[in-house]
Amino acid sequence: MNKFPHLYAQKTTQGSAFYFANVRIFTHLFANLLKYFIYLRQETDCIMKIGVFCSASDNLEPVYYNETERLGEWIGRNGHSIVYGGTAQGLMECLAKSVKNAGGCVIGILPQMMYDNGLASRTADQLIITADMVERKNRMMETADVFVALPGGFGTWDEIFHVVACGQIGCHLKRVILFNQNGFYDHLIAQMEQAFAERFTPNIYRKRITPVNDVFECFYELEKELDV
Repeated sequence: MNKFPHLYAQKTTQGSAFYFANVRIFTHLFANLLKYFIYLRQETDCIMKIGVFCSASDNLEPVYYNETERLGEWIGRNGHSIVYGGTAQGLMECLAKSVKNAGGCVIGILPQMMYDNGLASRTADQLIITADMVERKNRMMETADVFVALPGGFGTWDEIFHVVACGQIGCHLKRVILFNQNGFYDHLIAQMEQAFAERFTPNIYRKRITPVNDVFECFYELEKELDV
């Protein structure tokens, strides 16, 4: 017979609490390890990492979301992954969901300030936080094998020319595929042609940027990257 039942009850309660606390910790660790190994498997299995520059606007015409979704489905279905801006808005989130639903891996790269403001996507398999926008662009440039620039605003244009200019001075040999949907980039292409014509930019750098007019041309250009 226990002479100190209150002490026994206290030890039993403490032991149970310790046991369940450890179970919760173990379950949490196991879940995180499982997610990590799934991510590693996806990373290993992916054929090509495609950097995609695109808009974070939720107020575009439906055709832009539709074509972005088709691109994402093709990327995921063919075993590729995306490297993108990592926000839960606009074409970015549309792209991420379509890639993931089709079986692809989603890598988001987001500045700390945007993460702190609650803009991070929950769709990403991996979310890389950078100190600022410049580091974000550089991490995307380092991580991706090739780039697709969908219609977008100032941020997208900045990313396009950052990659092209860095390639021009020898930082990499990666190409930007300019998705000229609905003639969105017609004026930009004309401006670049003027730069070539007036010798502000040598013609040898034409290969750094490839305009395409629809998703099928985009698929074709991406498939050519596998032969390089």
